[in-house]
Amino acid sequence: MRRDRRLSAAVGSAVLLSIAVACSNGEHRATSDRSTEAALRASVRVEAEGCTTKALIGAGSFVADGKVLTVAHVVAGADEVHVVLADGSRVDAEVVAIDRLKDLAVLDVDSPTLPLPRGTMRPGTRGSFVVYRNEMPIAQQFEAMSFVDINAPDIDHGGSSLRRGYQLRAQVASGDSGAVLVADGVATGVVFARSTATNGKAWAVDISEADALLAAAAASNDAIDIGECV
Repeated sequence: MRRDRRLSAAVGSAVLLSIAVACSNGEHRATSDRSTEAALRASVRVEAEGCTTKALIGAGSFVADGKVLTVAHVVAGADEVHVVLADGSRVDAEVVAIDRLKDLAVLDVDSPTLPLPRGTMRPGTRGSFVVYRNEMPIAQQFEAMSFVDINAPDIDHGGSSLRRGYQLRAQVASGDSGAVLVADGVATGVVFARSTATNGKAWAVDISEADALLAAAAASNDAIDIGECV
């Protein structure tokens, strides 16, 4: 009888553990779903024309009312910039702020798209970012491996620039630059580079590095000098 009680207790503990694990996995899936839905809703495909025979392609997301955050190296020097919204419509965009040292740019876009809130994340956080394959939006998953100081060349190759950001475990391809990392529905970073030596390794700048640009963009919607092509 005592042995039966011990066995019953062990089985009960195992059941409780199983329930706890199932709940934890369910919460993780729910969080992942929220991040994916938010990322897809706010994402855009960026098309910049004028620097090459074909339009340069990147990604971005709404992170303030009427403002899309992307990377500078896609839009620098462009004659025209357009974005493709989540509903598939293609609209004009205007570069209203650019930081060629930290490789960030803000576009003014006439759209009622609900912007993502901005925030931080810790190493180990997982989430989503939206890229485009055959012109269709695809939500990719990422894991923030570490929060680091990134000393990377500026887009004009005139030196390097220090920026705070993340080393990621993520599959990033050409044309994915500007994709905004979304964790639990919050924009946390902007993908700007991938490793050519290690598959599944990439980097993103922390979203806080765009605060000054977004403030400048909010103060004026006028077009600015975006410099030369890269």
